[in-house]
Amino acid sequence: IREVLDHVRRLAAAGFAHHVDFRTDYDPSLPPVWGNRDQLVQVFLNLVKNAAEACPSDGGSIGLMTAFEPSLRLGGRTADPKRRMALTVKIQDNGTGIPTHLQESLFEAFVTGKTGGRGLGLALVAKLVADHDGVIECESEPRRTLFSVSLPLAIDAVVDGQ
Repeated sequence: IREVLDHVRRLAAAGFAHHVDFRTDYDPSLPPVWGNRDQLVQVFLNLVKNAAEACPSDGGSIGLMTAFEPSLRLGGRTADPKRRMALTVKIQDNGTGIPTHLQESLFEAFVTGKTGGRGLGLALVAKLVADHDGVIECESEPRRTLFSVSLPLAIDAVVDGQ
């Protein structure tokens, strides 16, 4: 996941997020996650783009963090136990925040707070995260919006020595 996030950070910093200071805090001990690399890049690029657009033009900041979530289990009781343990990627910005009236329906299609926005970006993100057996959540207030994406760990890759 670190490779995906570093790729997203480099793309963003070279383009739409050139005005933003990026902070990273990656857990170095995390095993791989299950997933399609291109789709995960799309998920995190969309979240970082939204964060960059919300950040002030001067003093904007985006944090990219990863952490093992030992108490979080994904996939329900019938899921393969090796895929139930999860890691969480957090993307935090110091932007304007998401209006309260949009927070409940944020991941539904055609919901947007942007002028000229189509409201499809976060709906696609939520679908791709769900396709990876993951969960996405958001907390927002002025000067602090945090998106958390939890994905199943690929524990068998570590067990097999890959």
